[in-house]
Amino acid sequence: MADFDLLRRTEVDLSRYLPQFLAEDSHMKASLDTLSWEHEKVRRAVIDVAKQFFVESATWGLSLWESFLNITHDKDDTTEQRRKVILIRLQSTGVSTVKAMETIVNTWGTGYIVEHNSEYYFSIYISTDKPRNLKRMKEQIFTYKPAHLGVNIYLGYSWDGKINFAGKYTFGSTTALWEEDE
Repeated sequence: MADFDLLRRTEVDLSRYLPQFLAEDSHMKASLDTLSWEHEKVRRAVIDVAKQFFVESATWGLSLWESFLNITHDKDDTTEQRRKVILIRLQSTGVSTVKAMETIVNTWGTGYIVEHNSEYYFSIYISTDKPRNLKRMKEQIFTYKPAHLGVNIYLGYSWDGKINFAGKYTFGSTTALWEEDE
């Protein structure tokens, strides 16, 4: 919990605030140890609750953020993916930039975007093997992209579309034009 300190960085020990001779008494020491332990539990609970106010450190509070922002998540989404989706929703300013679109792409896979402004579309180059992630990425892209732009998606692992490793593994690629009503 050192990454989120409030008032105290060390574990609670109430005997530090009293004269030394009191801690030498066995009954007083037992009371001080019990009270210190209870105080430490409260200190940790306060830190845990405070972490939920920040998307970057929230854990159990992510569901509250999602409810507030009307976001649904799949049970298979990682904590990091959930955080990125929340941050995308919070940071959207109404103007979709290449950087904003790449943030969405990299939430669900690894890739980048190439603009084709004169033809009014952009291409997404991404490598991912999870159809669920592609579906979620597509939903977000169509939520935040400018309405007049088309989207071309390139799913692949290399520029020529194929890679062979010792004749055992072959990875292909596909290119498709994404339509919103698909």
